[in-house]
Amino acid sequence: MAKLFHRLATSYTAGIDLRSAYQHEAQTGSPAYRTKAQQIYKQLGGGQPLAEAMANTNGYFPELAISVVKAGERGGRLEESFARLSKHYGDLVAFRNKFLAAIAWPAFELFAAIMIVGGLMVICDSIFETMEMEKFDWFLMGSTTGNVIAYFVLVFLVFAGVATIVMGTARGWFGTLPIRIAMKIPLIGKTIECLALSRFAWTMSVAENAGMNAIETAQLALRSTENFYYTTLEPAVSRSLQQGHPFYETFKATKAFPEDLLIYIENGERAGELSESMDRASDELQARAELNLKAIGTIGFVLMILFVAAVVLVILVFAVQQYVNMLNSLM
Repeated sequence: MAKLFHRLATSYTAGIDLRSAYQHEAQTGSPAYRTKAQQIYKQLGGGQPLAEAMANTNGYFPELAISVVKAGERGGRLEESFARLSKHYGDLVAFRNKFLAAIAWPAFELFAAIMIVGGLMVICDSIFETMEMEKFDWFLMGSTTGNVIAYFVLVFLVFAGVATIVMGTARGWFGTLPIRIAMKIPLIGKTIECLALSRFAWTMSVAENAGMNAIETAQLALRSTENFYYTTLEPAVSRSLQQGHPFYETFKATKAFPEDLLIYIENGERAGELSESMDRASDELQARAELNLKAIGTIGFVLMILFVAAVVLVILVFAVQQYVNMLNSLM
């Protein structure tokens, strides 16, 4: 996405019309992308705006990108919209890479811990059998193979359950309660908040700079958070803005935004520099999220070591107890 909008920004700034730019796009990239680019090229030839043509690609383009392009077309600042989207998605890729790097080692440790536990189950049963001790029926399956299979099925179900909860929370399947609870968890909650509000502030900056009206700006910003907790505020925020309240009073009344972001909004409105103020707020929130992710990675590293150590210790204690019981029965 970052490369696409960078190419569009370069072409449009150089005076190349969008239809010609998309004629070239239809000849590059993956087959799926070329198909979508060809669709846009044909729609542009039929006189449709770019944002509308992008929206007709059945969800291929994110809603944020479509809305920003629409704002750029409406405000006559399409080249600036392309440049901002290029920077945004470039920063998003860089942030994703940092996030993956932060959790890579804890994730590896978690995988290793799961495999170690499964391996220790087999080793312990083998030792007990060699020493003619009674094997422990870990999951009441009656055999080592059955218990190991049951263990890995249980692990899979736990991960599937966690994934379902996370996805359902993000998409609002369970209402706002789960996301409200998650946002109360120390460190994790602040990271979720910073990521969502960084997108919120950035989108407000783009929409304000493109000359969108207050209601459209707020709606686009709330949707860009991709957080059900904030998107449910859209009706109340829209009503408040329709009544003539400024952004600061409107967002403060929801009691869902931190005071430091509200100060950015208030100062930006008073100085007539809301776009610039939101840009600074977005950068600050993104930096906080990156620091939190580093902390989460460090804590995860320590927790995984403690988890593995605890599991090994429990199994060793159990094995020693079994050995002592065998000696006592022999004596």
